[in-house]
Amino acid sequence: MERIGNKVSYIKKPFAKSSFPSALLAAAALCFMTISLWLAYKTQGNASLFAAALGFCSIVTAAASLIYGIFALLEKEKNYRIAKVSTAMAGIEILIWLIIIVIAL
Repeated sequence: MERIGNKVSYIKKPFAKSSFPSALLAAAALCFMTISLWLAYKTQGNASLFAAALGFCSIVTAAASLIYGIFALLEKEKNYRIAKVSTAMAGIEILIWLIIIVIAL
């Protein structure tokens, strides 16, 4: 329910169309990141090329999720709840990868 003055609007706004791909991509990026970091931890920092490829896929997927989330937030008169969560999640994932890369250098 949405309040308009002292009245209540019962019209539900639909979710932004781009928010669903953004959420799926953010979840996939989180899975890639988790597997990549787990493989690096398991090998005590001597991660294989497979772990590096998963890390790169995680960064690219999170960036795509961020772009879809921004497009979802630009849609007019929509419900942005999923878009906000997935955009924030993708941004945090990219930030974590940037911190890991800077520490590794």
